[in-house]
Amino acid sequence: MNAIGIVGLGNAGKPIAERLLQKGYRLKVYDLNPEAVNAVAELGAVKTNSAREAVAEITLTILPSSTEVKAAAFGENGVLAGIKPGFVLVDLSGTDPIFARALEGELEKRNAGFLGATLHAAGAPAVTIPRGLLSIVVGGKKDALDKSLGILKDLGRKVICVPEAWMPKAMKIAVIMFAAANSIVAAEVSSWLTAQGLDPKLFLELLKTTGSRESAARLEDFFKRNNTHGGALSNSYKDVRQALEVAAALDFPLPLMSAVNQMQEMGRAQGLTRLNTPAAMGKLYEILTGRDLSEAVLEAEKIFPEPQEPEVIYLEDLNK
Repeated sequence: MNAIGIVGLGNAGKPIAERLLQKGYRLKVYDLNPEAVNAVAELGAVKTNSAREAVAEITLTILPSSTEVKAAAFGENGVLAGIKPGFVLVDLSGTDPIFARALEGELEKRNAGFLGATLHAAGAPAVTIPRGLLSIVVGGKKDALDKSLGILKDLGRKVICVPEAWMPKAMKIAVIMFAAANSIVAAEVSSWLTAQGLDPKLFLELLKTTGSRESAARLEDFFKRNNTHGGALSNSYKDVRQALEVAAALDFPLPLMSAVNQMQEMGRAQGLTRLNTPAAMGKLYEILTGRDLSEAVLEAEKIFPEPQEPEVIYLEDLNK
């Protein structure tokens, strides 16, 4: 089996490397943090001294945002310097769709394949990835996908395929846009009810009783904020900023996300970036309104599904 290259051994990259090693893959790894590289090398991976050295026939980049991917991809010791014709780069990073298109163009110039992909899991990467409890959305040309599908199936329980490489990036940001707005709405509604002396949990029961299942689910997620393993406010903030940057490039208004971003900025100013987004917004509303939201909480542990055989799902572009 040919070695797989991994560039980026952070919150998601390290557990991905560990899972692939457990599955019997040979890995070449690189990260700016030598401690992360050494930790994975102790499990059997081969250390490299640059992103270029880590490149293999199939290479995974797993980095926070387009900024880090750009730094790792370009330059004398970057990924693109090591890419050869027929190689495939699978970008699992928090890359925005505009940069994903540009990166795909650079790979095409080198007669190499490119897949844009995103990770989706209701839990912390350190918990979900080792157990394969995540879905992967991936887009790109069929030959590149065929080469990489086995690896993706070994990583997650669902591999959801879309037509183009930039699409997973756009849809992941859209998921965060929904989630970020919902956290703020839930915090504001709970604060408003609490100010009137009404227990928000009673309102939750009303939503369940009247059949408003979607609203009930969103509010219940907010109530479980003390035990959620979701992403930190810092990550949500980054994705909303990317949404606004893409909108600016398209000369397209996003008034609601602009307001969401301002609320997140307030949370950052209050030092709440390490909390998960619902918890951060709940704490922010306590500060803004002076109302205690400790009653608007459900103490429930996160329940993770059992691992299952991987499933591959193809979503078609309905405009074609």
